[in-house]
Order: sequence, then structure tokens, then C-alpha cells
Amino acid sequence: MAYFLGSDVKVALTTEHTGSGMAVASGSGGLYTLAAAASPTNGISKLSAANLSSSAALVDVVGLDLGIGAMDEDVTYLGHRTPLKAEVHKETTVSLSLKRKNAVYDVIFSGDSSGDIGRWGLDRTGSLADGLSEPDITYGYRLAVYIKSGSECFTVRNATFTGHTVSLNADGTQEETLEFSSQVEPVIDDVAYDSATTEAQL
Repeated sequence: MAYFLGSDVKVALTTEHTGSGMAVASGSGGLYTLAAAASPTNGISKLSAANLSSSAALVDVVGLDLGIGAMDEDVTYLGHRTPLKAEVHKETTVSLSLKRKNAVYDVIFSGDSSGDIGRWGLDRTGSLADGLSEPDITYGYRLAVYIKSGSECFTVRNATFTGHTVSLNADGTQEETLEFSSQVEPVIDDVAYDSATTEAQL
């Protein structure tokens, strides 16, 4: 795990769908609604080079924990004492702390007034993924983590929104933490990787 202060990184967050983002709107009676939208006012933007650029980065990032690893499986052969360590898949986790400004990430993680949940992003048709179907290329979210110098960008693809916590104190809420997890191999380059994930890469 590597920890970065918010002043050391810039983080851009999008869906994996090139046509739709995740929109959170305030409905009647102050209840929130969650839906796919091409250009959401509040929510998470669609996948594009502009939305993954450093100029579209999230504001008020406090800190970021980045975990890079691989899931291994032990394969034991008869007559050998040492098992083979075979890599099954990559495992990348991102824990992002932000200054809390609204209930957007609450609604995406916990659900809206109709019970729709946005943890798994969108499916190919642009509808909310239900988390029960087999993941496809538009599954989850994409995070582009820019190091302060601007010479390196770590792109996490097809990440599931796995956790959301809010810090409370006597004065109210101050910060929120978003946790993402991905099994797709990340891309490290000098710019964000904005190409859609292929089925072979899942």
C-alpha cells in the first residue's frame, strides 16, 4: 500500500461507459434518484479523455491509499515439497478520502429512494448494473491517479465501488472515504488510459 496526501495527487473518476455517466438528482420530498445520464450535473461523468484529464480531477482530495497486488494460487505437485505459486489475477484497491460536500456518493453506494444502487456502474445498454449479472466491459468505474509531477498516471479500470464511510464529529460531517477494488490489470503511463476495456482484458 502506498499513501499519498491530497496535495501530492490528482484523481479523476468516471464510469466505464462511453455514452453515460452516473447522475444523482434531488427528487420530490428531498428524496434522491439515481440514473444514467450523458452529462450528469451531480454524480460521476462518462468515460472520455476529457473527463479523465487532470483538469477534470476531483476537488478537495484529502488523501489516497493505493494497493497493488496479485491473487496467487498454490498448485501442489505429487513428489515435490515446494508448491507452485500461480498468479490468478491482479488485485488493485484504491481508498480515496474527500471533503464531504453532498450526498452523491452516499446515494451511489447505498441506493436511492427506489432502491437502485450504483456500486457496479452501468451495463452495455446504459442501465444501472445490478451486481448479479456477469461483468462486461462497461462494468464498474475508472480512476486516473496523477502523481504531482505530472509525469506519471496510474489508471485503475473496471473498479467496483466496495465501500463508503463518513467521518462524524460534533460539528457534523467533515470527510468521506470511497473504496474501490479492481481485478483488471492497471495501466501506468504518462497520461490517463481512456480506451475502453476489451473482453480479453477482463
